[in-house]
Amino acid sequence: MRRWCGPAVAALPGAALAVAALLGPVPTLRDLPGYFVPLRTRTAEVLHGERGPFWNGDVGCGEPFFANPQSVLLYPPAWLAAVLPADRAVGVEVGMHLAWLAAGCALLARRLGAGTPWLEAAAGWGAALAGPLADAAGVLNNLDSVAWLPWLARAALAGSLPGTAFTAAAAFLAAEPQLAVVAGAVALTLAPRRRTLAGLALAVGLVAVQALPFAAWVAGGDRGPGRVSIDTAAGSPAPADLVRAVFPGALPEAGSDRFVAHPAVPLWLLVLGALAAFDRRPEVRRLAWWGWGLAFAAARAGLPGVRDAWTTVTFSLVRYPGRLVFPALVALAPAAAAAVGARRWPRWSGIAVATVGMAGLGLGASALETVGGAVAAGAVLASPWAGAAALAGAALLGPRQVAALELAPAGPRPPATCLEAQLGPGRCFAVQPSRDQLAWVAGEPVGRATALGWGYTPLLDGRRAVRSFAPVSPRAFSAHLAEADRGPAGRWWLDALAARRVVAHHPVVGFTELCRAGELVVLDNPQAWPEAFLASRMPVPGDSLLVAGEVVVADARDDVATWRVRAGAAGGLFLRAATPDPGWTFRVDGRRALVLQGPGIIHGVAVDAGEHEVHAVYRPLGLAAGAVLSLLSALAVGMVAWRRW
Repeated sequence: MRRWCGPAVAALPGAALAVAALLGPVPTLRDLPGYFVPLRTRTAEVLHGERGPFWNGDVGCGEPFFANPQSVLLYPPAWLAAVLPADRAVGVEVGMHLAWLAAGCALLARRLGAGTPWLEAAAGWGAALAGPLADAAGVLNNLDSVAWLPWLARAALAGSLPGTAFTAAAAFLAAEPQLAVVAGAVALTLAPRRRTLAGLALAVGLVAVQALPFAAWVAGGDRGPGRVSIDTAAGSPAPADLVRAVFPGALPEAGSDRFVAHPAVPLWLLVLGALAAFDRRPEVRRLAWWGWGLAFAAARAGLPGVRDAWTTVTFSLVRYPGRLVFPALVALAPAAAAAVGARRWPRWSGIAVATVGMAGLGLGASALETVGGAVAAGAVLASPWAGAAALAGAALLGPRQVAALELAPAGPRPPATCLEAQLGPGRCFAVQPSRDQLAWVAGEPVGRATALGWGYTPLLDGRRAVRSFAPVSPRAFSAHLAEADRGPAGRWWLDALAARRVVAHHPVVGFTELCRAGELVVLDNPQAWPEAFLASRMPVPGDSLLVAGEVVVADARDDVATWRVRAGAAGGLFLRAATPDPGWTFRVDGRRALVLQGPGIIHGVAVDAGEHEVHAVYRPLGLAAGAVLSLLSALAVGMVAWRRW
């Protein structure tokens, strides 16, 4: 029983949150209600057979769904949304992963030599009850992926090839590939042996069924050298965040534009984490250096002069380096707990640490958290009750983390403002986000963001949005949208997006008002093109659309679409105003047809005079090859596990 005492105690806060979300209030921090709840809703619909798994045509003029790891179609913990309301499922998922992360940190600390169940539990609480992990919950894929880091590190240290392969694969399928790569690098550094490398290689094979389509999506998207669409170093910690990390509540709170808006960390974890960097045991030392290295990279990436270097080194593929604070903290917590168990320091050192820690009172830090955290840090360093003191020091941050999660009653959200006016044929075009719009949304974040269709909120109410908030956007779509965002000069491009509705937080000249609620305005755009049409020739920007027939019947259902068209005597082009993707295959009357690409997202196939059936099927590039590789890798892992058993 004593063997599981440490991990069980470590998991308690996360487990309590999961139970609370199941029965009562749910977390609503940051992107949870407007991004992850709608995505989980769509995933549940796919699992129930109500929607296709591969293509999502309701946002971004169409975008890959399965190829996007954030769909979590292959990640079982996310399947809770198939049996629970999506907001409760997300809350339970947050609690489960905080518990899993804390238990993993406890077991990793034991592996590193923490020595007592109290210190093992302290390693878990030190990570799970710190502010940065609350922020990770607000960007759920980050929490889900980083929760596997201590388990992967432990499997690598134990020399378990199946365990290494399984945990590394789970980190990727949890939907944050960047953090999965970091976790793999940490594991390989801790246990630099062939078995670790083989396990990571098998993990790549296990996830190939999704990784290859994802790679194809990224290759055709707006990320990579020369194709960056936003600042890759956005959201990095500010220098003042370092003060807030040591002294909870000191200085004004960080803004919500950073990945770490609540940086408070137990003081003992920072002090012992620094000592762990010089520990005599190589595994403890390496893990601590990984933690500090990741924290340093997160803090430096956003500084002037370093931002461009970050973009160059990462080939513009790695955005928001502030997220590196999450694995940094998860690496430091077990290393710090192991360093506690290594030796007792002189009593005067504990007094010195406690005294320095209380200096935060002069910066306006919280009295209880500052004094309690300082005393706990001193006791951890130089008293015989290190484990209990570490638990107490971490527990002091618990209320702050609970507040950061923004718990709120579960249940259906109020409908989007002017929803009826936004429904109907065609798509909704929300005007380009601007500083003025951001300030307007900040006055009522949930309601106004929903009204504008931010995140994936359109998936909840049947709207079809032009904009996408996916991690990657196809280049043709990004270029087309950039032209439409030029205002009156981009009107042709706006019409070609099949944008029948325009949604703005201010009046827009040249459109008919359909609905007004406060400052929100929904406008009609009767000039919008249909999503599927017959043209006499490929449109040219600025020219009028020349119709050469009609679409008699249209039946577009996610991954499969069929149109019955009637072309004039001269024939024409059947065209779609939808994001092109090489995964789409077109057939005309059963014969494979060559896809013709027009300006922006316009594309289609040629048809002769008369009636024809145009049939299109979507399958992600690399799906078949990835499935074969994943199957072979699963068989290999199974054989190794069978032999070990």
